[in-house]
Amino acid sequence: MGRNLQGHTYTGAFGLMPTPIYDDLGPGACIAICDYNHGNPGLAGGAMLANEFIRLPYQFVSMVPAGVPRWGKAHKDFMRSAYRRAIAIQGPTQEMPVFDSRVEADPVVKDFWGIPVARLSGSKHAHTIEISTVMAGKAEAWLKEAGAVETWQKLSGPGLSAGQHQAGTCRMGDDPATSVVNRYCQVHDVDNLFVIDASVHVTNGGFNPVLTIMAIAYHASDHLVQRWKGRGLA
Repeated sequence: MGRNLQGHTYTGAFGLMPTPIYDDLGPGACIAICDYNHGNPGLAGGAMLANEFIRLPYQFVSMVPAGVPRWGKAHKDFMRSAYRRAIAIQGPTQEMPVFDSRVEADPVVKDFWGIPVARLSGSKHAHTIEISTVMAGKAEAWLKEAGAVETWQKLSGPGLSAGQHQAGTCRMGDDPATSVVNRYCQVHDVDNLFVIDASVHVTNGGFNPVLTIMAIAYHASDHLVQRWKGRGLA
């Protein structure tokens, strides 16, 4: 329990179109492709790619290319010129589970109420970075075909993701030696304890995990109801 912590490695590319493309009225993220989620030669996984949500100007700073100053007149000039012309293509790269990536209760640090805080540790699998680099190249190619006049990639670092779509720390499986819950999300070692969320995922895949969470919840809940009825308690 607590090991194989995953999130999603988000990589892709940014581009500048020749004319403004944002009207400030819509949320963005209106087109996506699944062409590269599976079947990529030499890769064990892939990603869904989509246009990113429209960012507020102060968030847009994270999209600025490497050669642009992060402060001063040159920075402001770029922001004024690029903000409405910028577009991002990225997606959640499927992460390979890593046993040493984990969440623990910190033995020393406590919060205001004296409760131990969560301590995250570990790093991405090397192949996750390989996959995400290829996905960034696919995203940049998409932008160029769409008419971007300038593009640059958003690549992954080796650090633990786990900032969103956390999963994997109570992984599902038949063997109690290598998993925490069984196929019905029941903890192997505790008869009346069930874990029904993304922590049972062996991998998040290359999509937002919410539909998988819902499907597993329906599956586990149906088992719980049938088990409850079988004991004459319903």
